[in-house]
Amino acid sequence: MKEKFSTRVLAEIAIFAAIGFALDVLQGGIFKGVWPNGGSVGFAMVPVFVIAYRRGLIPGLLCGLILSLVQMLGGIYVLPAASFDNKFMQAMGPFFQVMLDYVLAYFVVGFAGCFAGLYKKSENMKLKLIWISAGVVLGGLLKYACHVASGYFWLDPEINFWGVNGGTMIYSFIYNLYAVFNIVVCLPIMILIARFYPKFLNPDDLTPVEPKVILTEKESMFTDEDETLDLDDSNKKEEAETAESKESEATELEEENKDER
Repeated sequence: MKEKFSTRVLAEIAIFAAIGFALDVLQGGIFKGVWPNGGSVGFAMVPVFVIAYRRGLIPGLLCGLILSLVQMLGGIYVLPAASFDNKFMQAMGPFFQVMLDYVLAYFVVGFAGCFAGLYKKSENMKLKLIWISAGVVLGGLLKYACHVASGYFWLDPEINFWGVNGGTMIYSFIYNLYAVFNIVVCLPIMILIARFYPKFLNPDDLTPVEPKVILTEKESMFTDEDETLDLDDSNKKEEAETAESKESEATELEEENKDER
């Protein structure tokens, strides 16, 4: 647990949550007005996916939760709970909308980290890409489910979208399809990262680089002299051994000659 929440990991979670918020604001500005009650398509889920695979399930969930809470600081959009005649449900409707559309929406994206262990253990790239795809689809569909469920609390027969009446849950399923489009957009990005930058998703696989010692001119001169001295010593030893072997051979020959005589 300490390793999962080291200073470095917490810093990464905060940085990627900030990147996700910036992307969410950007795509919200680009698609403003396309979905009248809110919604956009873009890469805001990618930072959460990266942390989920890079650091695991819990850091991924935490990154998504931080992104959700920061997103709320920029303002929230809530509609009256027109689906219910019950006053209690009408009062609680906006609360459930906030929980589903904001607090939980990016939080559940972090469940992609369920496949982080399988991704890192896989030695085959094809399997790695399968686990990446599974996590992205799971996280994206959970986010889609949150938005669809939120629609249950403000169904209104007086509105329509793409010709679908707003008084049924079909309206919520169709209106929130932008969340599915986000899966289609984010999946290729994650596949490219896993395919061409695999160590970015698996920092534990980084091999330590041995430090190179840079010598000054004087130090290099001394090392060269030491190497020269070592070579001279080894050459002298070899010459001495050769001389000794020749002397021993000569003495052996003399003794053989004496014996023959």
